[in-house]
Amino acid sequence: MTRQGRRVVAATAAAALLAGCATAGQDTAIGAGVGGLLGAGVGALAGGGKGALIGAGVGVLAGGSVGLYLDKQRRDLEKVAEVKRTENGLVVNMAGDILFDPGSAILRPAAIDQLSRIGDILAKYSDDRVQVLGFTDSVGAASFNEELSLRRAGAVKAVLLSRGVQERQILVLGLGETQPIGDNRTAEGRARNRRVEIHVDVPKAT
Repeated sequence: MTRQGRRVVAATAAAALLAGCATAGQDTAIGAGVGGLLGAGVGALAGGGKGALIGAGVGVLAGGSVGLYLDKQRRDLEKVAEVKRTENGLVVNMAGDILFDPGSAILRPAAIDQLSRIGDILAKYSDDRVQVLGFTDSVGAASFNEELSLRRAGAVKAVLLSRGVQERQILVLGLGETQPIGDNRTAEGRARNRRVEIHVDVPKAT
């Protein structure tokens, strides 16, 4: 690839990134910029400078479409829950003290209402891959906590299924006390650790 070709690729990727920022939000801009760079690299291997330029354009379209998908879904979910953007997609974090009584896997009525609204949103995105991860604090035996976290994740899954999310989309895991986000020596930290996370993977653009 010539120096001129590399300049064309860099300019194309930069322009795509700026265009994404201006038109479709941060997630779209990131998707378009990264997609453009990856597409340019593939195109360069296939056809030198011209191939890089074509590859950059294809990558921008693919990455941008994923970004748009993320933008829309994130906006929908933020209306009903706390949502975090990750490298792979979205994470909906739900505190355990809102969902369950201590030591229980029976959802509280308010939690069922919130999860029903989340399920209604996820059901509109039938290409999503959804992981429901249950966690506990460190009180009690590790084996009990693992089983409790799995039952809690299963209870969340049941609500999502009842709202139209498909069985094939959902994977349930009980991780017990293995991934604390708070200090288990304090009541506040233990409350943070008792949680369920809904991870949404963005499907690859075709």
